[in-house]
Amino acid sequence: MNLTLRSKIFLSYIVMIIFNLIVGIYAISSLTELTTITNDLIYQDLSISEKLTKLHDSVLAQDLYEKRYLTLQQPEAVDQFWSRNREFKALVADIGNLDPALRPILEQGTTYHDAYTQLFTEELSRIQAHQVSDALAISNGSIKINIDKILLMIKDVDLKIKARQNQHIGRSNTLGERALMITITLSIVAFVLGILFAYLITNHLTTAIDHLKAATHSIRSGDFDNLPEITGADELADLAISFKEMSARLKELEAMNLDANPLTKLPGNLAIEKELLTRLNETQKFSFCLADLDNFKGFNDRYGYARGSDVIKWLGDVLLMIKKELGTPEDFLGHIGGDDFVIICTPDRVAAICNRIIELFDRGIVEFYDAEDLKKGFIVSIDRNDKPAIFGIMTISIAVVNTDRTLIREPKEVAVKVTELKQYAKAFPKSLCIMDRRRAM
Repeated sequence: MNLTLRSKIFLSYIVMIIFNLIVGIYAISSLTELTTITNDLIYQDLSISEKLTKLHDSVLAQDLYEKRYLTLQQPEAVDQFWSRNREFKALVADIGNLDPALRPILEQGTTYHDAYTQLFTEELSRIQAHQVSDALAISNGSIKINIDKILLMIKDVDLKIKARQNQHIGRSNTLGERALMITITLSIVAFVLGILFAYLITNHLTTAIDHLKAATHSIRSGDFDNLPEITGADELADLAISFKEMSARLKELEAMNLDANPLTKLPGNLAIEKELLTRLNETQKFSFCLADLDNFKGFNDRYGYARGSDVIKWLGDVLLMIKKELGTPEDFLGHIGGDDFVIICTPDRVAAICNRIIELFDRGIVEFYDAEDLKKGFIVSIDRNDKPAIFGIMTISIAVVNTDRTLIREPKEVAVKVTELKQYAKAFPKSLCIMDRRRAM
């Protein structure tokens, strides 16, 4: 499965978050269980132990007050006995509420205690009847036996509570140790996974950046074909594809730049042929205009190469200005070489463009002639046979082939037709635009 860089980073964060959540949930769960054990230990077991201590003291206090009344016959000792009796019952009820599991043994202790209070009542009766020896026999016999049973019951309950406390403490220690080990293990796993994801993503980024840097150096050095490969389906792979597309475009622009005319900086033959072929393949309706200067060779021989170059550069600027003024951004302007220029535009604009070219050319070309030659209306120079000849003031001939009038299948047909029209236009001693079907303007 191919993931984007954003998805990879997001997935690594999700994994880290999941592990952290697992650690947190487990820690909270363990803490909750420890809290439950602590509550049982503090609020139940310790509370029961405290009440058992009070219960034990209460029984001993009752025994003390029973013996004090038997010996001294103090009425307040009886009141204290019954007060401790009520306290005993209340403590037994509280312990039973705290831990219902203890109620059976507590009920048995309560039975012993009820028998004990009945014996005390009987002892009171004997004392009041001045049967002290009988009362003493009850105290040292039955009462002592029940007191021992009650104390044994309290001790038994206390041992159970202490055993449960030890169990809770042991369970708490085991749970704490286990929770600590599992938490540490999960944290280490999360840490290792985090390091692993960070390494993988960083390594991928670093490798991709190194490849892109290498691609940049290749492009800078002019090598547009041997770009490093970046595999995958993430943003870096998309960036690598963009680099390749940019490289292809730069290679194309470089070729166009090398093909461009060094004087006018306009696209040359390769760009013209490509533009023409593209429009033919797309079956666009367009007008192909070839502009050529008449008597340029004579001018060049008369005034020299430098002034001839000035004329060519000036004409390129004029054509570029007219293209911007009357054309569209999709129109094309190229320079075949020498005094030949090409304009490709829409058929509905070709007439206005050609007329404007002729107007500005005829108005501006006179600035390149000497005054005496302008006054004569011609110059004397050398013809193609190296013989003196008379050349008129330069004019411009424009040949136009319209694909909305003539069926054109390939660039060669355009070249043949426009050359034929140009030769016809140059037969006239003035600036002229000739369109296919021999229409003249």
